[in-house]
Amino acid sequence: MLDTVFVPLPLNFSRDESDLYLPYQTYTIPVQKIRNFKNTFVTFTGFCINKNGLIKECHHNNPIQYQDYLSEATNYYFDAVDHPENLIILDNDTNYLVIHHPWFNYYHWICESIFRIWMVRNKLPELILILPEFYKEADFITGSLEPFNIQNIFYVPRGKSLLIKNVCLPQIKPVCDSYNAKHVRQLRSFYTDYVLHKKKFDVPLIGKLYVSRKLASRRKVVNEDVIEEILEKFGFTIFHPEKYCFLEQVAIFCRVKFLVCEHGSGTTNMLFMDNNTSLLELHKNRTNELDHPSFLFWYMAEALGINYYHQSCKTVGREDYFEGNYFIDPDLLLKNLNLMMYKTP
Repeated sequence: MLDTVFVPLPLNFSRDESDLYLPYQTYTIPVQKIRNFKNTFVTFTGFCINKNGLIKECHHNNPIQYQDYLSEATNYYFDAVDHPENLIILDNDTNYLVIHHPWFNYYHWICESIFRIWMVRNKLPELILILPEFYKEADFITGSLEPFNIQNIFYVPRGKSLLIKNVCLPQIKPVCDSYNAKHVRQLRSFYTDYVLHKKKFDVPLIGKLYVSRKLASRRKVVNEDVIEEILEKFGFTIFHPEKYCFLEQVAIFCRVKFLVCEHGSGTTNMLFMDNNTSLLELHKNRTNELDHPSFLFWYMAEALGINYYHQSCKTVGREDYFEGNYFIDPDLLLKNLNLMMYKTP
């Protein structure tokens, strides 16, 4: 069964951008299933194999990447065959929960793995969560799990695979840039309630926030000093997410009214912003095989009820959509800030 989602155009959309947005205003999402499997081989990275092959619920529905998924999964399988010491057998009657996958980063954990936990939130006391051992070292993993109060986690040593008698497998989103709006809004409420009413973090109240990438290792803004000066005149606070733990970031973003940020992991925190707030996403112009901006946050804004604005930016140096640096047009930024905040050109 498929649901069709209609996404409004960016509020500062112009007709010369028609080919970037008009063809992509709708998308379909299937209902994600919770599947239970017997005698399943689970790789360290979260791929699941049974007698019928690679289980579709454990990976994205991307035909171009499918062969890579299969190759990685089979490499783990044959490694376990050749080196039995690398296989951990869990043959008890407990149900083990698998929700991680190879793309270990902030967005994919928060907007995919956490949503898989959300699907089985009422069953967590009877499940043992499977996670790679190194996940214990990542604050955004431990912090995002804290509100769930998961009592049982089995950490897998690096390079080991598992043969599990009983696996609970909530389906990953088949398409990365798609959202179940009901789940998105429920999870937003779940986290904001936790940080505001249970943890009660003492964090600054920031209504206008710009997420800087100065401390990031890639995708920097080459004229950020000029951009920050403009934003500060509009009352924006320059924010470095690296200086705050995950739950502190939730407490900050849930009270943000206006957000400006480059496309990247920092934008993921819009998940915690309230309905009818506003986002200006700075993304790259077309520089390689991607002939349009990423839809991740445009689509997420629709699911959350956030007013979405955008600005296309030049790529400087390495012309790569994911790695290259930004040049942000100051005059265009001024125009877009006025549109977003005052509804005037």
